[in-house]
Amino acid sequence: MGCTDTELVNRVCKGEVDAFGELISKYANAVYGVAYGKLGNFHTAQDIAQEVFVKIFKKLSSLKEPEKLGSWLYAVTTRECMDWFRANKHKEVYELAEQVDTPQLESTEDQLLKKELQSEVWNALNTLSEANRTVTILYYIDGYKIREISDFLGISVEAVESRLRRSRTSLKKGMLSMVNDNLSQNRLNEEFKKKVFQDERMPETQFRRVAMGGSDFDDSDLNTTRFYNINLEGSSFDDINMSKTVFNNITFHLAKFVEVGLWEIEVSNCELGGAYFHDIKMHGEPNRFENCELQGSSFLNCNLSNVDIKDCDISGLKVNGVSIETLLESYNNK
Repeated sequence: MGCTDTELVNRVCKGEVDAFGELISKYANAVYGVAYGKLGNFHTAQDIAQEVFVKIFKKLSSLKEPEKLGSWLYAVTTRECMDWFRANKHKEVYELAEQVDTPQLESTEDQLLKKELQSEVWNALNTLSEANRTVTILYYIDGYKIREISDFLGISVEAVESRLRRSRTSLKKGMLSMVNDNLSQNRLNEEFKKKVFQDERMPETQFRRVAMGGSDFDDSDLNTTRFYNINLEGSSFDDINMSKTVFNNITFHLAKFVEVGLWEIEVSNCELGGAYFHDIKMHGEPNRFENCELQGSSFLNCNLSNVDIKDCDISGLKVNGVSIETLLESYNNK
């Protein structure tokens, strides 16, 4: 069973990175859906949603009633949309349709058909009142339940049911199916969460470019960064300063570290099976690995003279192509 909103807010305020990721996953399409219902453009709605999550992260600690997180997000989203209208009052709502993201692999014809479909769907939704349109979008965009929509909008279950019923009556059966399909196809996914975490306005380094496997960290300064409870499996770290960085309960399976400065780091309760370290410098105070899985990891041209490994599984670990078992046997035979 998932965390309540109060529990999520409290965890975020305590600095748990994954909790903010859970919060985004829970409400991303609700915020996005409300913005789309007001602006009529998926691209702009995504920009608004990103703006909302970046801003609320800074304000979560001041939220007096965390159990009303959803309705607060709705209010913040509404204000962001109003700000957008004021800044773009000389433009028509659907004028920005040309900004719709379309994969480069799509042909020009496919792109035109996609835009025509989105225009047709929006024209149908725009025949509804804003109140009915918002409920309809939330219902179809990500499978939100009636009660969830009720809590998010701060209205009764009966009101949600009534608005949804009126929308279904207004929209023809074929168009309702088209609306459902189009909203589902354009809903936000995990890539959106990445964009929020990568936003340069996120105030804490520990919240940047984290909470997702397969990420690339290139030519960055992550000094004193703190990573907690993160899956970074298969990620790549290249030319990074990670001095005084803390890693706790991280999955690093098959991760690659190339030309990384790991000075005075603390690594505990991490899984680094199959990780690859190349040209790594470890200076300063002892670099500590504790209760970690280093099975099958490989160190090539690395300075390991100042490394403290305690209670770790190092079976199969290789240093410059030589297994740790062979190295230890050679050392013991001296």
